[in-house]
Amino acid sequence: MAKVNIYPTNYELKEVLSSITNRGFLNEFAQQKGIFITHVDTDTLAQEVSNLFLDNEDLEAIRKESYQSNSNHALSGFVVKSTDKKFDLKTNYQTIFDQAKFKFHQKPTQLVKIKDTNIYRGSIEYVKKKAGRIEFLQDEVSQFEFYMEEVGPGAWRVEVDGTRSTDSKELRDLIDEVITKDTEVLILDQALLNTESSILFFDRLANEGMAANYNFKTITHLSIKRGSVDDNEDGEETDVVNSEDLVGITQAILKGENLRENQFVKQSVKSGYRFNAMTYEFAHKTEPYHLELKAEFKGRPKVFEVTIANYQAGSGVGAAREKAVPSATQSRKIRSEFWNKSKVIFDEIIKRK
Repeated sequence: MAKVNIYPTNYELKEVLSSITNRGFLNEFAQQKGIFITHVDTDTLAQEVSNLFLDNEDLEAIRKESYQSNSNHALSGFVVKSTDKKFDLKTNYQTIFDQAKFKFHQKPTQLVKIKDTNIYRGSIEYVKKKAGRIEFLQDEVSQFEFYMEEVGPGAWRVEVDGTRSTDSKELRDLIDEVITKDTEVLILDQALLNTESSILFFDRLANEGMAANYNFKTITHLSIKRGSVDDNEDGEETDVVNSEDLVGITQAILKGENLRENQFVKQSVKSGYRFNAMTYEFAHKTEPYHLELKAEFKGRPKVFEVTIANYQAGSGVGAAREKAVPSATQSRKIRSEFWNKSKVIFDEIIKRK
C-alpha cells in the first residue's frame, strides 16, 4: 500500500492528476468537489483540484486510480537454459522460497502444479520503489503470477503475467541469485535486433503470431523510436504513426509484401527510427470476437511483452460489437500463445537455438 502519512505537495497532486490519471476521472473527481469548469485543458483543471485540501479518502481514491491507469496485464517471459540436462528450475525456485524471508525483499509463494499439465504456477509480491519527486506514489506493493514449464532437457520456459514491465525483471533477478554459471537466462531483447530485423519481426507477427482460428484484420497503432536501444526512455524520441500510413502498412501485410519496401517504412529507417510497438486487430474465424493485441518492447533492457488492448464481442452475425472482458484464463491463453509464437519468430530471426 502507498504511504498515507505524508500529505502530497501541490506539485505532486497536479502531476498525478494531469499526467497519470485519465481525464474522465479528473472531471468526475473535480465535480464531486464542487468544481464545474468546462473548456479548459487538463493541466488547468488539475491545478484547480490540487489547490483543494483533500482528506485521506480522497487521496486513496487518487492513488488507486493512478495505480490502475497502467493495470492491463502484460505477458512477458524468458527461457532458463542449462548445459546440465538434468537441470530442474523447480528445485532452484524452492531455494528462493526457502531463503526469501532471510535474503530477499520479495515474497514468493510455493509452486502449485496446474491440474492435468506439466505447468507450475507461483506468484511474487514486492515493494516497487519509485524514482522521482512524487513521494505521494512511493512504495507501491506489486504482485504478479508466473508459470514455468520444462520444454526440453535442461530448458525451462517461464511466463510472467503482471501489470508492470519490472515484474519479469524481479523474477529474473531472483533466479540469477541461485543458478550456476552453466545456466543462462534468455530473453527477447530488442538489442539483439537491428532496425531491419525489428521490422521483419513485427511484420511476421501479423500473420504468424496469432492462433490459427483468428484472422489478421488491420494495424491499429504503431510507435517508432529514434535513438539507441540502450537509451533510457527519456532519451528517446517517440512518434505515433498516423492513420493514413497505418492503412498502407496494413495493405502491405495483407498483400504479403515486404514491409521494409513500404515507402513510409523506408523513410522511417532513413530517419533513424526503429519499430518499438505495434497493435494488431484480429477477428475470430467462427465466433463473433474481435481483439486488439499490443506487442511492445519495454523496460531496460527492452523486453518483449504482449497485452490485450481491446476485446469486443457481437451477439450474432452483423451485430454491433460491444466491449467485453475475456476470462482470466482466456486472456492468459491468448497472450501466452502470441508470446510463444513471437519467441519462435524472434529466435529464427537472430538464429538462436
